[in-house]
Amino acid sequence: MRYKMLLWPHANARYQAETLKLAASELRLMLDRLAPGAVIAADGEMGMPCLDIDVEGGLDAAAVEALRSHSLMYGLFECREGLLACVAGRAAARVGADLPAILKYKGKTNEMFLQLLINAALYSGDFWRQNGPLELLDPMCGRGTGLFVAANLGWNAVGADVDRADLKEAEKYFKRYLEYHRFKHGVSRESRTLRKGPAAPVCHFEYAVPGESARRELSLVGLNASQASEALGKNAFHIIACDLPYGVRHDAQLASGASRKGNWLETLLARALPDWRTALKPGGTVAVSFNAQNFRLDRLRALMADAGFEVLSGGAYDAFSHWVEQAITRDIAICRKPL
Repeated sequence: MRYKMLLWPHANARYQAETLKLAASELRLMLDRLAPGAVIAADGEMGMPCLDIDVEGGLDAAAVEALRSHSLMYGLFECREGLLACVAGRAAARVGADLPAILKYKGKTNEMFLQLLINAALYSGDFWRQNGPLELLDPMCGRGTGLFVAANLGWNAVGADVDRADLKEAEKYFKRYLEYHRFKHGVSRESRTLRKGPAAPVCHFEYAVPGESARRELSLVGLNASQASEALGKNAFHIIACDLPYGVRHDAQLASGASRKGNWLETLLARALPDWRTALKPGGTVAVSFNAQNFRLDRLRALMADAGFEVLSGGAYDAFSHWVEQAITRDIAICRKPL
């Protein structure tokens, strides 16, 4: 049976040209779990951003429901005798579709790309069929866009960052959002003792999603990226996903003890990845996006392997590189913690 997935349009025409490749790579990882053997092809007939999906016997209800969370999906249609029958639309956001989009700031990563990053991690690990909410960590969360994407998926999320001003902005924004939309919620504060340096401050939100009995959680922690397991626990997260700094406004202070000479980001990851492995559940995944103009994919994968991860490569994993702007060509590296 043939399906057509109509993709979400992007305002930037140059970036729009990259979305077809990104959407196909994300879809490949999803279908490898949901419908092994499915064939994907770019649509050349409709004159719109669209992917063809051929599945022997068709997609079952569970697969269709999962595909509704594809980051770039606008609608899924079944081809019937030359006509298109709508099968499903984009999944509704659990908290609010505008939650990750409203807060604007310099260097913000597009929320749809962050959903792609999270989906790539999810369907590369062992927890893609889990019914309950997953636990996500963004160890360099900035003002929390990735956390808000995870909240809209119905997950619990923890964001850590060394920039206390960014964390304060994320906290103020999320609190205002919950109050404005009249979500039942509570905010608490605590600190986590660390072996070295001051204690890590934590702002913890608990909130209720209308129509769901279980309360969701979102936390913001003032923490160095290499201290996640010490402050947040071992085997605590199903997924770790983050968009690495592009070197425009960050410097070596992000990595404790890192030199300002050489590639400080490499120094940071060499320290952080072993800690992320400790914080991740066996079978969980790390997905990292980065600027390939100043950090090579093969070097990042080597650091992941050195930290004890199973590096995922080949096929869709080698097809995420894409243009963002003149100084940024973004790529993704994904690894899995062995069982």
